[in-house]
Amino acid sequence: MTGEPEHPQLAGQPATEPPDEQGTDAATALGVAVVLLALAGICALLGAHLLIGALRLAAGVLAGAAVAAAVFAVPLPSPERPPRLRRPRVLLAGALAVLVAGALTVPAVLWTRVGSLEARASASIDALAEGDRVHSVPGVDAPVLVRRAEGTAELLSGTRVETVEAAPEDVVALSADGSRLVHTTGTTTRVLALSADAPPVEEATVDGAPLALSGDLLVVRYCDGVAAACYVEAHDVTADDPAEAVWALSASGEARGSDPAAVEVAARSSEGPDLLDAVRATGILPAVPLRFDPAQGWVQLDPETGFPVGQVLAAPEADCRIAATDAAPDAADGLAEPEPVVLTVCSGDDGALTATAYRDGEVLWESEPSPAGDWRVRLDRGRVIATGTEDGSDVAGELVASQQRAAWTAPGGDGLEQVAPFTTRIGIDGARMVVTNDQGQLLAYDTADGTNLWTQPSSPTGDGVRGSLEASTAVVLDPLERTRALDPRGAQRLRILDAATGEVTHESVLDREVDAIHPVGAGRALVTTGDSTLLLGP
Repeated sequence: MTGEPEHPQLAGQPATEPPDEQGTDAATALGVAVVLLALAGICALLGAHLLIGALRLAAGVLAGAAVAAAVFAVPLPSPERPPRLRRPRVLLAGALAVLVAGALTVPAVLWTRVGSLEARASASIDALAEGDRVHSVPGVDAPVLVRRAEGTAELLSGTRVETVEAAPEDVVALSADGSRLVHTTGTTTRVLALSADAPPVEEATVDGAPLALSGDLLVVRYCDGVAAACYVEAHDVTADDPAEAVWALSASGEARGSDPAAVEVAARSSEGPDLLDAVRATGILPAVPLRFDPAQGWVQLDPETGFPVGQVLAAPEADCRIAATDAAPDAADGLAEPEPVVLTVCSGDDGALTATAYRDGEVLWESEPSPAGDWRVRLDRGRVIATGTEDGSDVAGELVASQQRAAWTAPGGDGLEQVAPFTTRIGIDGARMVVTNDQGQLLAYDTADGTNLWTQPSSPTGDGVRGSLEASTAVVLDPLERTRALDPRGAQRLRILDAATGEVTHESVLDREVDAIHPVGAGRALVTTGDSTLLLGP
């Protein structure tokens, strides 16, 4: 024997090769990847079918883990040196798992994420509380007046919020065109000019309680305690001496005021409203001065001269409601900016109503007497809406008197007889009514003749839709149907629309409770949620 190995070719190597552990590990990893991928598919299907967000996210994570397991199923290129490649492979598998899971979950979460409502608000104030009131006028860039229950007033103009200190018994109001703020104690009246770029600037302080603000002329009722006499006076708030009256007329001792426009009041009243009740209720000082005289009745005054304009609007003994309102949208006068319309609604002994519209003291139209009954009336946009019950009936109903029809008719008249049934009424004013129907539509109809003014899509069923209509702005909240697993539960779509055209001026998705909504002018709205009230819109 020579002592040499029987198999020289194997010198220096083990006599037998170890089992192929690498192949076994690869097969195991591949099996794990297949199982994880199957679980990911099951979670994705169940999540989409049952709309469970956790399953949809789990599907993305499991898919990422399946990719990581697949990495371990790939054989190493150098089986002699696996320890040196094991750590890079672990890092690669982890990176791919995170990348795939993130790609399958993060975009989906971001796509269904509800944006911040605060980020889209032009201004924010403390949440409105019980007793707080919101006032505004239609028009571009018109300010919003918020009157707190404790008396303080807040002006929202553009992105600015200005505070005006006032006592609870004071009256704070906007002018009819929104260009000025009027603050009166009843004996003294301040006029402040408003701007979107600067704080309010005081223009004038005069004695008396305001009746109207027409252009630069402030009409007030002033009583001289020493002389025991009362006067109606006009003051130019831009004059060097605003306290000097442009004209003055003697007035009776009875300080009776007109009624609030666009606010529902009883058709019959045993006592007339006080001088400032209407301004207090609406937060708007009208541009048309109306004066009550116990001997003459109600007359409209020319703010330039103080002379009565046209005929007597209502006799002193008549049981009438009277208010100056914006012109009806269908006023066929050919004017680019129709002048305000003064409306009276007088009740007969049986409760029948007769409405009359005046411009510059001249009759525009007069209605036939309504059915006798117990009514409440709203004088708005050159039309009158009455709600109540007819004699001999206990079913409440609505009637409208307008320039189109001499007879009182239901809102929309014959024009709504053939339309789809309504499911929700968002709101109604003298110009239009905004409703939803069972065809999944949001619509506006002319209050007088039922002309369809515009149409927008709405909730398919109409269930849960709510909103409000004020200052030529409609706000609609409708629940969103969940179609994807990651869609927020209980989400609502908030839309703010120009009520005249149906143009959507703001749209948001909310995943929180809305405590209150207040439409304001220029297609905007105050939305109260949580501890904040946000001004939304253009």
